[in-house]
Amino acid sequence: MQLKKLFIAGLLAVITFVSCSKKNEDIKPEVTIEGKWTGKSSVLSEPFNSFYSFNIKAAGVLERLDVNGVKIGEGTWAFYNANTAITGTYTLTGGATFSVIANFDKVTGKLDGTWGNGTNDYNGGYWYMNKVN
Repeated sequence: MQLKKLFIAGLLAVITFVSCSKKNEDIKPEVTIEGKWTGKSSVLSEPFNSFYSFNIKAAGVLERLDVNGVKIGEGTWAFYNANTAITGTYTLTGGATFSVIANFDKVTGKLDGTWGNGTNDYNGGYWYMNKVN
């Protein structure tokens, strides 16, 4: 009888332990900033209606991409605010320079921020992107 009670207590302990542990699929890996991002931009407070895409590379390289994924500009980016935000500046092939600032959510894989002409990272409009790879 004593052995039976010990067995039942052990079985209940195992069931409790297994039911409280997280499954691997419940734990989402953090998204890294490097990779291709796509989304939309707006001019000032107009609706988001323009395609907007970056290829964010290691070592601070920022590439602006067109809708076909072709590089149309290049510049630099950097983290700030404990890696929860980025800033960047890029120059299009035609010579125009733009700056951006954005919040980076490493859990959802989203960027959202503002853009501006030259070294101003505001006063141009708003943008958002989702990581695609």
